[in-house]
Amino acid sequence: MQVLIFTSTDCPIANALVPEFKRLKEQVFAEGGSIAFVHTWENRTQAELDKHAEEYDFRPHNIVDRRHELVNRFDITVTPEVVVILFDKLSNPKVVYQGRVNNLFDSPGNRRDRATEHYAREAIHAAFQGQIVTPQYRKPTGCLIEVNHD
Repeated sequence: MQVLIFTSTDCPIANALVPEFKRLKEQVFAEGGSIAFVHTWENRTQAELDKHAEEYDFRPHNIVDRRHELVNRFDITVTPEVVVILFDKLSNPKVVYQGRVNNLFDSPGNRRDRATEHYAREAIHAAFQGQIVTPQYRKPTGCLIEVNHD
């Protein structure tokens, strides 16, 4: 299993979810999967990403998607958004869940004290158990991905 979390260092919603990202990382690693942060800002430097990871005490595998190849492949429009991918016996990928991490935010600026629904955790657990993940998509709430049209 591969879990991708699309994020941005400047998105307050994504930054608020870092504790949940840590829990997802532990869950995925415990089951033998891998997890990566996909940073969507085209002009971020590795030093900026390293500083952000240090500030939030979070050291995932970082991918910088400068050309938005992964953003476009998975049709990502906001951060944060999670994609859970399973691979069959021939290593063919299949997205089994995509969308919201949890319900901490109903909309930008509308935050609960704590999340009561943990969509990504449940999807990862179901996928590892060989169960069908339903629903397979939940519309994410987050910060729009900026596209540089230079």
